[in-house]
Amino acid sequence: MKKYLAVATAVVFLLGFAAASFAIHAEIPAETQAVVAKSQTQITIGGEVRIRGEFRDNIRDFNKDKVDHDGYWDERFRLSVEAKVTPNTMAKFTLQSGNADNADNMTWGEYQPGPGAKGSYNFGNGNKGDVRFLEAWLMHQGSGLFGVPALVKVGHMPIIVGTGMWLNHTYWGDDALLFGVDPMKELHIILGTVKFTENQGGTDLSLNNDGDAYVLLMTYDFDKKSSVGFNVTYVNQQNIGHTAVTDIGVYPDVQLWNFGLNGNTEISGFGLYGEVNFQLGKTAQVVNPFFNSGTEYSSDFQGYAAKLGTYFKVDPVKVGIEGAWGSGGRANQDNIKTFQTTLGNEQHFTYVYEYRTRNAANNALGGLQNTWYIKADASMDFTKEFSGYLAGYYLQAVNKIDSVTIQGPTGPQTRNSYGFASTNDSKNIGIEIDAKLTYKLDKNLNYWVEGGYLFAGNFWKAVGTSSVDDAYAIRHGIQLSF
Repeated sequence: MKKYLAVATAVVFLLGFAAASFAIHAEIPAETQAVVAKSQTQITIGGEVRIRGEFRDNIRDFNKDKVDHDGYWDERFRLSVEAKVTPNTMAKFTLQSGNADNADNMTWGEYQPGPGAKGSYNFGNGNKGDVRFLEAWLMHQGSGLFGVPALVKVGHMPIIVGTGMWLNHTYWGDDALLFGVDPMKELHIILGTVKFTENQGGTDLSLNNDGDAYVLLMTYDFDKKSSVGFNVTYVNQQNIGHTAVTDIGVYPDVQLWNFGLNGNTEISGFGLYGEVNFQLGKTAQVVNPFFNSGTEYSSDFQGYAAKLGTYFKVDPVKVGIEGAWGSGGRANQDNIKTFQTTLGNEQHFTYVYEYRTRNAANNALGGLQNTWYIKADASMDFTKEFSGYLAGYYLQAVNKIDSVTIQGPTGPQTRNSYGFASTNDSKNIGIEIDAKLTYKLDKNLNYWVEGGYLFAGNFWKAVGTSSVDDAYAIRHGIQLSF
């Protein structure tokens, strides 16, 4: 492990540049008004109300002959307060609707703790959800400490590494402590520690089963539209699943390193961007019945992912082409070659595939795993109030879903890659068409319709169906920001 740390440190200081933003927080709408309190403290209040309705079909089993369609409405509310006490010191917190399942959207017709209607029809008339903290942090910045611009930021905040291919926790955020410094105007360095888990919900505080990340990021801005970045993340997750000293079994420790390089530029409306990530490290102390006869087992991480895209803007139109690749593993591979991701409950690229279905590594919202794609898209502002977006994806799995028979502790064992219901001989995920139309009804009030249609390929026979039918989802919503 020490040699990985030495490599990471050497690379950072030799290259002298690194990744894009690490801590991202949402911008307050320009129309928001600040309140000046006593001693000239500036208080800015903002928020949003969002209500949506969605219908989707065949996203679980890809079989039109089975019941696999649903429709519902949901809503979300946010209220934020930002206090700027001095030009150098500020704090912010955002309250958000939620429920016990750590969801931010409250589904219509679901009440917490239950309906409050009485009489012969005792449905409805119930309280709605809970209120949670989406973010709560303070930050101090200035030039006094090191003689150059620097900052310290601590609390619960949105976190992203690079462009978010491997780690993107901007949806709900993490508890973190960040130190930043700008040795020169163009160079930005951030060192951070992030707490993912504390005791993993166990009752015995003596257990060593926490999850932590340590991140070093640097970015160099050539100009306002051109930058290059490098990032290193080390994740140490101990005794996954171990919640009590009486637990019987061996639980995995994970030490994962992710190295990322990204860059972007734009000249006269022509843009180019890209990112590459590769992973090292290992899991240890895992009882695996498919290898080594069920004894302790160690596996190395060998995942990688890359993305490259270009676009051209001629107002009011923007067109682009993008390609991306995320590695996948086979059933008979001892090492972990699938690109590891940790992402939020949001759309990462396609609307149907991965966001509304599982991905080719059998993970819902798992991002770019065992997947490569080519995308062509276009967006246009038809009028000042009306805009549209259209994208087409060609999607393929890196590896098909296969199986291998290995001698286990109780005899021959069959291992199916990624745990799909069955194997298949196809890597064809399909072709997806996504679209979104947005109309500005009033100041800060938008209505939109969005969705996608996946012309499903034979890869989806892995879910256990003999024939594959297309999947689609469509959603509309209205949002007021203030």
